[in-house]
Amino acid sequence: MLYFWGNYKKLRIMLKKLILTLAMSTVSALGFSQTVLEGVVTDSKTGEAMPFVNIAISGETIGTISDINGEFKLSVPENLTNRNLAFSSVGYSPKSIKISEITDSHFEIKLQPVDLKIEEVVITDKSEAGRKVLKNVLEKYENNYVNKDFAYSGTYKSIYKKGTVTRNSTYNFNAYDSEGYNRSEKSNAYAALNYKFSNITRDYKVNDFETGINTFDFTSTFDIMRYELNVMNSYNFSDFDFKIKSETSEQYVIEFTCNKPKLANSGALNTEKYSGTITVNKSDNAVTAANYTMTVKNFSPVALSLKNSPQNIATINCKLSYAKNNNKYAIQSIETEIDVKNNSEGDYKISDSIILNSVNYKIPGKIFGKVFYSR
Repeated sequence: MLYFWGNYKKLRIMLKKLILTLAMSTVSALGFSQTVLEGVVTDSKTGEAMPFVNIAISGETIGTISDINGEFKLSVPENLTNRNLAFSSVGYSPKSIKISEITDSHFEIKLQPVDLKIEEVVITDKSEAGRKVLKNVLEKYENNYVNKDFAYSGTYKSIYKKGTVTRNSTYNFNAYDSEGYNRSEKSNAYAALNYKFSNITRDYKVNDFETGINTFDFTSTFDIMRYELNVMNSYNFSDFDFKIKSETSEQYVIEFTCNKPKLANSGALNTEKYSGTITVNKSDNAVTAANYTMTVKNFSPVALSLKNSPQNIATINCKLSYAKNNNKYAIQSIETEIDVKNNSEGDYKISDSIILNSVNYKIPGKIFGKVFYSR
């Protein structure tokens, strides 16, 4: 009998512990259950989506920001559903809504624009917003651009002017890039690019050595999405000022200025100025165009600029466009104008363009070697 009573007392203690554990587990589970809110923030006047809006639970550190399309998602603990959800963005009146009153699975918040008198605040916000847009481009880079070897064909034109002399040449080309849009330094990328010319036309006579000379390699490296020593490198972003120059429902135009030009962020050893614009497609975060200007000392068409010679100053204007082929982006056109001021040897100008008419990364035809290759 004593044996039974002792076991009974132990059983009661075990049952109490079990009930207490289950109760605590239930309370814990309730405490950590979440409500997921999803929605979009828009401008009340234009109806356009608003990216980078600050969204937070009032009185808490829990929050998020809207993405490039104005969309957001936020998990709210059940014990905070009696709070307000606050929305704020520079240039707009803040707005809040009671979380418990949100019934739609996907709701819209419209923010009212206001006229800010402090212009500097707006510029700062747009600068950071521009930087975020370009960061999104790099995050989506592997998905958007050809990330394997690919072949392409088109027309390459080069015009050289010095004094009264003008030399024009036009080439049809087939090219093969063994790396694709896997970003690398320009010196490495030269080796990855092979090409052949056909239907060559020139309005001047050449000797045997000049037959193979061209600047196709050099012109190709102005592609800021293919080569990494330029503005489109997140490691260099701190060297630049960014600003959203304009915005539509389809795209951003980001303006940039380099504050500390150097080899790592411009691709040239002796860069004095580097600025331009980058157009970004909103729907997929891809760069579709870029225009930029560089001023470099000691210009050379072999390495953009050399350490000591030649003694000159060159102004480089570059215009780029990108096109989507079978859901992958690649360069569509490169147009450059290089105006060289050389006091000792005379001024000259180089105008080059590469225009593509086809891109193939499904079954690319490989090409070995190139017409002219020099570092």
